Amino acid sequence: MDLARKYPFNLTRSDINTSVLLRLKSFFFAQALIKKELNKVYASSAADFFVETISFFLKVIVETALPLHTIASEKNLVNKRGAMRPDISIWKGEEIVAAIECKTQLGWNRDGWLDDFVEREQRLHKINPNAKLFLLVMTASNWSGFGTDNRAGNQFFVLLNTIWPDAFESDETNSGHIVHRVEDLFNRIIEHANG
Repeated sequence: MDLARKYPFNLTRSDINTSVLLRLKSFFFAQALIKKELNKVYASSAADFFVETISFFLKVIVETALPLHTIASEKNLVNKRGAMRPDISIWKGEEIVAAIECKTQLGWNRDGWLDDFVEREQRLHKINPNAKLFLLVMTASNWSGFGTDNRAGNQFFVLLNTIWPDAFESDETNSGHIVHRVEDLFNRIIEHANG
């Protein structure tokens, strides 16, 4: 974390996006090797690794761009059983400002993801009507994507369109495989928090 804090991240470039995708690529390669060499039946959760990776980079950016804010992962929004626990939440003191739901892909719920999102957004607004919920999806390779929804690139983000991170090459940063950059999401969060 200390080394990341010293790096001059610039949200107009794609440094974070490339770093996220290369970390995910390494994760998938490592899990394939572990499964093979250790006869492991199931790989470790890519979803957890994805959330941790996004949380790490968001924390670095928030410390600089939003110094009065903090981030948390899987923190209950209120102290009661069954409370909503977003994958990542952004706080100003005790007030939730924004949250991110991270999904590796939406093919498993291709017909119900939007209803699920709307329901979670309504739950968030009961706690803070001004809080903003974002959706970040790792790949659209096995579902139809966000279509013509005008929230794509503003509230809904998908990193890769036709491939999984294990096929990503860093020299393809500006290729057709990138749909939205992580930096685009972080910029929207900063704009919302400052608005």
